[in-house]
Amino acid sequence: MTRVPVYFSHSYRREDREVNDHFWRAFCDAGFSFTVDPESTSLYTTTLELMMARSVGFAAVVTFREEERQYKCSPFILYEYGLAVQTHQPRLVLRDKRVPPRYFRAQDTIEVEFDVAVLDRCADELERQLGQFHELTASRSIGRRYRRGRVGVALPREDDEGPSGADARRTVVEGFIDGNGDEIVDLDTEADDPWSLAQSADGCDFVVVDLDDLRASRIADFLLGRGTPLLKVARRGTGPIVPERLLGSAPLRRAAAADELVTYWSDAEEFKSRVQQQISRATTDRVELRDFNAGHRYFRNLGREAKSVFISNAGSTNDLARDLAQALQLENIRFFHYRFQNPIGWGQRWTDQLERMVTASKVFVALIDDTYWTREYCRLEYDAAVRLAEEGRITIVPGLLDGHSTGPQVPYQGADLRGRPHHEQVQLIVSQLDELLAADRPVATKAAGPLEAGRTQVDVAIITILEEEYEAVLRLLQRVRPVVGSATLDNQHAWVVGEVDAPEMQLPYTVALAMSPRAGTNAAVIATKNTLQAFDPHCVLVVGVAGGLGDLNLGDVVVADRICAYEYGKVDHGFHPRDDLDSPTDAALASAARTLAVRYPNWYSELIQPENLRRLSPRIVVGKVASGDKVVDDPSDAFFASVIDSRRNLEAVEMEGTGAAAAIQDAREMQHAVSFGMIRGISDLPREGGSLPARAGRQSGQTEIRDSWKVPASAAAATAAIQLIRLSWPRQPRAGSRQ
Repeated sequence: MTRVPVYFSHSYRREDREVNDHFWRAFCDAGFSFTVDPESTSLYTTTLELMMARSVGFAAVVTFREEERQYKCSPFILYEYGLAVQTHQPRLVLRDKRVPPRYFRAQDTIEVEFDVAVLDRCADELERQLGQFHELTASRSIGRRYRRGRVGVALPREDDEGPSGADARRTVVEGFIDGNGDEIVDLDTEADDPWSLAQSADGCDFVVVDLDDLRASRIADFLLGRGTPLLKVARRGTGPIVPERLLGSAPLRRAAAADELVTYWSDAEEFKSRVQQQISRATTDRVELRDFNAGHRYFRNLGREAKSVFISNAGSTNDLARDLAQALQLENIRFFHYRFQNPIGWGQRWTDQLERMVTASKVFVALIDDTYWTREYCRLEYDAAVRLAEEGRITIVPGLLDGHSTGPQVPYQGADLRGRPHHEQVQLIVSQLDELLAADRPVATKAAGPLEAGRTQVDVAIITILEEEYEAVLRLLQRVRPVVGSATLDNQHAWVVGEVDAPEMQLPYTVALAMSPRAGTNAAVIATKNTLQAFDPHCVLVVGVAGGLGDLNLGDVVVADRICAYEYGKVDHGFHPRDDLDSPTDAALASAARTLAVRYPNWYSELIQPENLRRLSPRIVVGKVASGDKVVDDPSDAFFASVIDSRRNLEAVEMEGTGAAAAIQDAREMQHAVSFGMIRGISDLPREGGSLPARAGRQSGQTEIRDSWKVPASAAAATAAIQLIRLSWPRQPRAGSRQ
């Protein structure tokens, strides 16, 4: 049977696997194949748009999500549905009856409502609609699934910015396109002729556009309406993207991180690295489920706990490694490979990062042929894995290939792949990994008893204010134990104590988590003082959300190196802030934060995150943070404008840092040696003019943005805090220092 390839939009959640699998059988029996975007830690909008353009129809199973205010379903599915409407694709939407139908009522959309409790109830209607959908899509399938091998370029020319200048950037982009064997189509020359521009762009797989350039931005806006896949680049700090629709649909802007909507860059090296990664992703073959078993395996593995596999091989077996990489992607197994999945950034020391990538992996797969042991990097990778295996921190799975006869004895059980066809080798490795990873489940143990406040010492105490902040940190702690109050100290801050395992330490760090009963300076003083008394920590961290200033984006992370008490000042013909109550934070912690992303580029994605937060790509910025009891929506207001004038380069504004710092200073005056830091995720962007206008009966637009970004921003801040403790903490765990 020649199958009709349609794009399938679906939930990645484990609880939705049975629904996806059930409807996949119906589509498969009706003669369809599915193009899917496998679960990943980052969103690549260009790749999604490309997959949509090369499919002949759009199908979606829209499952219910109670926590999604307004939509009641995944905003990413809504975004993909909007792409299908833009490109005038035939559309079939299977919608949970609890999801509001109004978001899927574009003209000519075929819709089937289902009840998750009785999936077979809609079987007859689905069969009829699948027949109609097949008629609409079958005639469109000729030649649609293949790349055209042409890439459009809409980038400015001729400026004098040096290595980061327009000519240099254009040369980089064209070099990558040419290196992939694709034809370069210059769209700048046709910008003033809509008919010619449309004809040329329609013949391209995708178009690279610079949104900082007015002419290129107009080209992007024109092509957006035609559904042309766009790779959008922009320099950080040049102001908001105009018009805002260039960032994507409203559901996408609400759900995705800023760096996923546009490829932002700051210097020539970052531009080169990020654009190469995007073009590489855009030119990678898509994943298509062509038979029932392939789809069944794919849906069965959705929502699996993230595990990382390191693939080690010599260049002679790159073909096998490539096919293995594609199979692992299909199975939703995270992996590292120096060519096919490599997060190591440009300019980083390869050997240093290589050791770290092996350390971050759970399984090490060595594809060993007759050249493996003659390659320096293969030996470095294998030796690092052996050291970790001896400590029980990684599992080595060797794959012995044809020609393997020399080299050291491999004392680990693996797979003998010699004499097998290529596809069987891949299948055997994937099957072995699937079994190995599936068997890696937490072992139930007897829970430890509660700890008593005042009798427990910890390495770090984390103070949060909002429930979203508390939950984000709690999710990343290990071996969490409850805390009971003492006769003199009640547990009024929801205290718990957990642990953070550090790869380079024999013992874990202990962390006390607290939540202030309310926002503001005074509440932070009380929460910090009580937590200091209860746990005697070496360091206190305030972790939560803040408003971003400067060139920050929603979801970015600010680590404070100085907290500015902006409400303290002198009133004399206006308000004049003073800086003698400003508080520097721990310098070693700030230094560690400055280098965290450089040394650990995938610091965010290394930790397990909920499905709706895995695609964040936060940037870490270290700088000054303003702290006071006011919610600042308009930084141009006369009062706060005086703050900005007196303290240049403020990165964020929040409400608890000054209170926590005051409590820390009081403890130090009592001879209590304790350090202090603050980590904030950006949940809103105060802008001149204040809150965006409110819609009838609704909150202000600024408040809506803040509410919708509390969870992602909290996750980014919590992950940065835990990763700093795991990977870069300036002192040893408390118990370790006594040995």
